[in-house]
Amino acid sequence: MIVALFITTALALQMNEQATLTTEAQTAVREFVQSGPLGKMMFEFAQVEMHASGAVDILIEVLKAFGRQQEDRLNEENTIWQNRLGDHNARRIQYESLVTEGGLAINRDRKKLTQEYEPRKEELNEILTTLKTNMGKNEVAKKNAEALRAEQNAQFQQQANEITEAIKATDDTLEYIKRCSQGSFIEVDKINDHLLFLQKKSSKSTDYVGSIIQALMQISEKQNFADREVQKQLVDLLQSLRGYFVETLQAAYNDEDQQKLLHENRMNQLENEKQVFEKQYSDAYAEREQRSLQIEDTNRLLDTRGKELSGYQDRLTTENNNFSQNQKIHDDLVAAISGEIGYIEKALDVLMTQAFSDELQSAINKAK
Repeated sequence: MIVALFITTALALQMNEQATLTTEAQTAVREFVQSGPLGKMMFEFAQVEMHASGAVDILIEVLKAFGRQQEDRLNEENTIWQNRLGDHNARRIQYESLVTEGGLAINRDRKKLTQEYEPRKEELNEILTTLKTNMGKNEVAKKNAEALRAEQNAQFQQQANEITEAIKATDDTLEYIKRCSQGSFIEVDKINDHLLFLQKKSSKSTDYVGSIIQALMQISEKQNFADREVQKQLVDLLQSLRGYFVETLQAAYNDEDQQKLLHENRMNQLENEKQVFEKQYSDAYAEREQRSLQIEDTNRLLDTRGKELSGYQDRLTTENNNFSQNQKIHDDLVAAISGEIGYIEKALDVLMTQAFSDELQSAINKAK
């Protein structure tokens, strides 16, 4: 989506370069133009822009710059991943060490059944303190989760309102252009007033729309709109922009639903954790108070050790699972960025050919 909007914005530039036409070049151009919504939108925008001027130098430089940005982004992602890999290995070693130590502790406690009762009591005091600290952290985590959910919802509400306003502003602009197209002339200043209003309403919803509208304003200033085909192409582009707003709004609602679900799962997890902490605290307290029953106390200790060992094993499993998921995310991101770089290279190859200019001119001539 980033590449799509960036290329669309850049297409407000000029297309013309001398090259020898070949069947292979023409085929590559048509395949690129017909490759999907981006190719179609790119070609439609190019027709609008061709009425205004017709050169491609600035676009090529913009695409090259964006390609360099993506290469930097790829290098940065790989660097970040190496750091994450180091962190994962450190945690994995730590958890494996905890699992090993937990098993050894169980064996030691069995040997201390009737010999070191008092030291065990002190150990239980430390366990109780730790559990109390963990319960406090659990409560803080709940409050933080609630605050985060409230912030996410507020951001969603703001985004939804801004996109809704952008859709309304787009509809108003389309309505004005359609009304003007029924008359004998169009007031360019009023069209630009509508476009400027649309730019203000949509500037917060995306990072790219403002640039698109600015390009439209520059084109419209050079037109008297006597050519009704230009009007139609302008309307088509605004309708495509409206569709993008609608998709973005739906994506925002989908993301809000997902955030709600994640929040519910997180709160359930914290509640379960709280119950585990409370149970462990209760068990340890009872064990300390019943120190006269050495065997019973030691059995309780063994039970606690078993739970701790299970907890360490769970942490180790969770760490490995999270690492696998993060690795997939990393691999997918690297693949996506590499795909974007490849797409930019393909776009540059096509846009720098005479075949693309000829194909565009042919479409414009047919539309007259």
